[in-house]
Amino acid sequence: MSKKNLPIWIGTIAYILFLVVCVLSYAIQYITEVIQVESFSQFLYTMQVGMGGATNTVVQILQGFLGSYALLIALGTAIYAVLMHVMLKERKEERKGHAPIRKIAGNALVTLNCGCMIAAAGGAGMFASQLKDGYDALKIDTYLEEQNTYSDLYEKYYVQPDTEMIKAPAKKKNLIYIYMESMEATFADIHNGGGFEDNLIPHLTQLAHDNEDFTARNEHSLNGGQVTNQTSWTVAGMTAQTSGTPLGVSNSKYNHTFEDSMLFLPEVVTLGDLLEDQGYKNMLMCGSEASYAGRANYFRQHGDYEIFDVISAREDGHIPEDYDEWWGFEDSKLIDFAKEQITRLAKGDQPFNFTMLTADTHFTDGYLCPDCPDDFDEQYKNVIRCSDRRIAEFVDWIKHQDFYKDTVIILSGDHLSMDGLINQSVGLDFPRRTYFTVINGRDYTLDQTRNFATLDIYPTTLEAMGFDIAGHRLGLGTSLYSQEPTLVEKLGFKKLNAQIAYRSKRYEDEILKDDGYDPNEESEHNWIPFFFPSPATSEKDDPMRNQKPQLPVFDDSQEQSFE
Repeated sequence: MSKKNLPIWIGTIAYILFLVVCVLSYAIQYITEVIQVESFSQFLYTMQVGMGGATNTVVQILQGFLGSYALLIALGTAIYAVLMHVMLKERKEERKGHAPIRKIAGNALVTLNCGCMIAAAGGAGMFASQLKDGYDALKIDTYLEEQNTYSDLYEKYYVQPDTEMIKAPAKKKNLIYIYMESMEATFADIHNGGGFEDNLIPHLTQLAHDNEDFTARNEHSLNGGQVTNQTSWTVAGMTAQTSGTPLGVSNSKYNHTFEDSMLFLPEVVTLGDLLEDQGYKNMLMCGSEASYAGRANYFRQHGDYEIFDVISAREDGHIPEDYDEWWGFEDSKLIDFAKEQITRLAKGDQPFNFTMLTADTHFTDGYLCPDCPDDFDEQYKNVIRCSDRRIAEFVDWIKHQDFYKDTVIILSGDHLSMDGLINQSVGLDFPRRTYFTVINGRDYTLDQTRNFATLDIYPTTLEAMGFDIAGHRLGLGTSLYSQEPTLVEKLGFKKLNAQIAYRSKRYEDEILKDDGYDPNEESEHNWIPFFFPSPATSEKDDPMRNQKPQLPVFDDSQEQSFE
């Protein structure tokens, strides 16, 4: 590179740094103000599985970026273009031997050269500052510390189910499990234990009061599940609630996308596995692509769920082939389709487990359908109020069906909302919890308000359906119907949450064994080894790798206070 071309290169570098700083600045703004990223593990998982099926979010991000930085980038690009034009013209004139032009414009060119150097230096400084801000926003230092710390939480408390532990009722009840995207007890008013002046979920509040949210009889505040590390996004929340197992990504076997052939926690026994063994017909319905983030893999491999999603809805003619609204199709259609499928399942000769996931309340701002109210200035509040009414009407429809008397309904938020409006409205210190209510389950005989995590929903769901569980514990969860303390009650949420984030030898060697691992192929997706320790070696010719584990029954005598 000649010295005469150096200003051009410096100016180009300054321009590239300017663009990168704009992108980083918006990214930091997005994860700190627009959404709330709970942990670097959540960020890593999303990056690993890719954004296929999340087109709506990608479009929102691009629209937000252009809305915030389009004018600034246009101005910077115009300045860069002018500078490059002037300097390239000067170089061209110089090559022609037109020294007078260079002499006349010398002072201006010196100024331009100095300006480029100052801009490049400033860009480099801003780039370094943005990297530091991003590092802090994503809590990478905390993550790296966690990956260098081992816990024996799983050795002490994790209960792997086997067939001897669980006794089915003589009369098996159906299950309708409604995951409500980002739904929180926080959305209630202050009188009912929420964080808002106006109750955004009046119907769900009444359903909780009329049914079971595991509070003491004289308690008016809504109860709900606390969300731990590694359970704070949709597929992680669904995994936690149906297996009592956090979705840890500290093992390098997890560095993969989810093709159909990828295994998803093959050693874990889930709600779907247990119900399938008891003769249940399992079905999952969502208005997005079920394959996103491995959800289809999880439910197909654990319970052989029939899946109805936006892809199958197009293929079956439920919606036009080019239909694409919000994440696929909106909740109003989801509930209409759910009624059809539940009616079909109820006519069969098997007990059924119908699981569905709403999407209208997803960040950012939610999906404002034509039926949504206009009660609030903020769109997200109107969307929450709309979803509250829609779910209540759906529950009322279920109650009027002949099969209802033999059906348990679970209403549960999949995780806390990631929309930045919530923390802005209730503050960072508000004790946020997911919404959780059991309808038509077994009687709750304890006159106490339970303190629990979403991990406890797994055994609670089974006991709500009339199953008896030896020890009342599965995974890291404890049935709320029992007198056994949950791990939140036993250890405290702060300590439990920290221990889940740490690495675990049992989790990596036993629970995560063979996850996504094909011994006959090299992984094509192990693209971030820097952050992850090496995986434990597994037997390549293990004949049990695709079979459900039959581990020893949990021994209560081994339980001890956590140190």
